[in-house]
Amino acid sequence: MFRQAKITDLEPIWQIILYAKKIMKQRGSQQWQDGYPFRETITEDITQGHAYVVEEENEIIAYVAISLEGEPTYQNIVGAWLNTAPYTVIHRMAVSEKGKNKGLGSYIMQQAEKISTNAKIHSIRVDTNYDNYVMKHILEKQGYTYCGIIQVRDGKREAFQKILR
Repeated sequence: MFRQAKITDLEPIWQIILYAKKIMKQRGSQQWQDGYPFRETITEDITQGHAYVVEEENEIIAYVAISLEGEPTYQNIVGAWLNTAPYTVIHRMAVSEKGKNKGLGSYIMQQAEKISTNAKIHSIRVDTNYDNYVMKHILEKQGYTYCGIIQVRDGKREAFQKILR
């Protein structure tokens, strides 16, 4: 079940984020190794209505932040976005150990598309670290186009976009 997160979901979400940071480190990825995302980041996602979870048997097994409000860091890109239309942003996607190998990355991306089109927004943008091969594989599988490089607080990220029909 995919649903909007509540503040009471903070602790299980935080455990998923910690697990994702550990797995990224084991894979040699530099992403999320500077402390980010912080617990306060997730709290803010929840209070702003951007936080979503996947539940299985009443247990949260995945997390994502989906915003319909754009992303200021996306204003400057070395490369080019596919269009200048309003867009949805996907951030901080993470899956628990229990959620691994269930296709949740693709499922979450499909749910984000539904949220976006229901809001009459027909474009999604997302960024990831150059060495986050799992996320890059999900993006490729879901039909995202590489658009260029953006700058975030701790370095550069590869930026992707998909135009929704």
